[in-house]
Amino acid sequence: MKLVTHYKYYGGDVATESNVPGFTRLRLALVIGSLSLATMLGSLETTIIATALPILIGEFNAFESFAWVGTAYIATSAISTPLLGKLSDLFGRRRIFLITMTIFLVGSLLCGAAQTIGQLIAARALQGVGGGGIMALSFAIIGDIVPPRDRGRYIGYFTLSFVGAALLGPLIGGFIIERYSWPWIFWVNIPLILAVTVVCFYTLKLPFNRRKAKIDYRGAVLLSITIGALMIALEEGRKGWTEQNVLILFAVTIIGLVFFILAEQRASEPMIPLRLFKNPIVLACSMMGLFAGAISFGSGPFLSLYFQDSLFVSPTESGLRSLPQMLGVTAATFGIGRIIARTGRYKPYPIIGAAVSVVGLTAMAQINANTSYLFLVLPMIAMGFGTAAVFSTTSIAGQNAVGFEDLGVTTATIMFFRSLGGSLGMAIFGTVLNSTITRDIPKKLGIPADQALKLIRSPEQIKQLPLPERTAVVEAISLGVSHIYWLCVIVAVGALIAAILLPEKPLRMRANLSDALETKTKEKI
Repeated sequence: MKLVTHYKYYGGDVATESNVPGFTRLRLALVIGSLSLATMLGSLETTIIATALPILIGEFNAFESFAWVGTAYIATSAISTPLLGKLSDLFGRRRIFLITMTIFLVGSLLCGAAQTIGQLIAARALQGVGGGGIMALSFAIIGDIVPPRDRGRYIGYFTLSFVGAALLGPLIGGFIIERYSWPWIFWVNIPLILAVTVVCFYTLKLPFNRRKAKIDYRGAVLLSITIGALMIALEEGRKGWTEQNVLILFAVTIIGLVFFILAEQRASEPMIPLRLFKNPIVLACSMMGLFAGAISFGSGPFLSLYFQDSLFVSPTESGLRSLPQMLGVTAATFGIGRIIARTGRYKPYPIIGAAVSVVGLTAMAQINANTSYLFLVLPMIAMGFGTAAVFSTTSIAGQNAVGFEDLGVTTATIMFFRSLGGSLGMAIFGTVLNSTITRDIPKKLGIPADQALKLIRSPEQIKQLPLPERTAVVEAISLGVSHIYWLCVIVAVGALIAAILLPEKPLRMRANLSDALETKTKEKI
């Protein structure tokens, strides 16, 4: 059955052919809505924990491990993204998507039931496996059913859910923390997960012919070892970069990466096909995603930590203070998506976004214990606009650069680099903050470094410290956050260079799945 779907643009009505059987307007709306909600839930978990971290630090007495509560989720999300994307190419998007939703549900239940910081980190790792798959497959499914030229408008909804939920996470988390207990940060997902699963079970039925292929288990194991060793090395590095265990972990990372590349070259169905990086568009989009992910997801939790532990605002107010970023995100996602749909061009927007981010992050790097909140508003808007502009463009350009057979793995690869950037950013930035605290507080108070870390507890406990200790803690945290944003400036410059090098390819007017079905029909004839 051949349907014609009409999309309204500023320039008039454009008829776009779709050969996806039975894909009516209502079904399209249900799929888009449910996938957007799923993307929001997966993204929300990257930062909803941010406002709860100071509470968890006090409850579990574990400042040294607090960064892993966020890093565990983002790291496993990064590892699972390419694997699940490849599996969706082999076994169908719908089946793999429903499996990832189930994993995410179980992980959310276990997070809320955790009794120790170790249990919470392990549950967050499981939750991240589902979260990474949800975000990658949601974008891939849109690539299946919506033509690249039209995709800008729909990608806007997903980018808003993806980035917006991450930025709103501290506000939602703060609201829950103040009115309920911290486990509800995770349990609040459950009814929404179930709703999305039911809708997708009945509406997400895409034509698919399973093909025989060998799953790249070796590549999956090697990638997991490589990323895991790197994350642990970066976290342990705060104790000293020349420590034997840290050097061993970095060596394992390098060896694992070499063996992973060799395995991918020989695999019949590689988890991350290295040939994708011969495509300059995919390569540039992956690098932009890496840099933007580090800025958006790596630095976000530390701004909430600054608001609570340096300015002593409530968790809810901490989230509210982060809202200006949403203004920038909203402007970028809806504005840029519609302009791309109207003009068919995408190259200028990541350049503009990265440049705006450099300016905003430079201003944010001036932060200290006495910084006025009004001074931070415009820089936060610039940060939100810049990262959203990059995210929106990478999804559209990357999917437009490949055929249907590589759509899932390409989308997952780009998402992998986003998640990898976030996990690397959070680990490195957490190390920078810890190093600043263990260096700055002892210098001011004349105490050993291990005693300095013991001063970092919940905001209420910090507030009750004697004035000299409280002042030293507040100034050390502020200085650490400033160092983090200076690093973000360097990362944003990297994103700008990648954006400048991004080639532009005319956007197609047909959905990837439509082209694939048509090609298959011609082959049968």
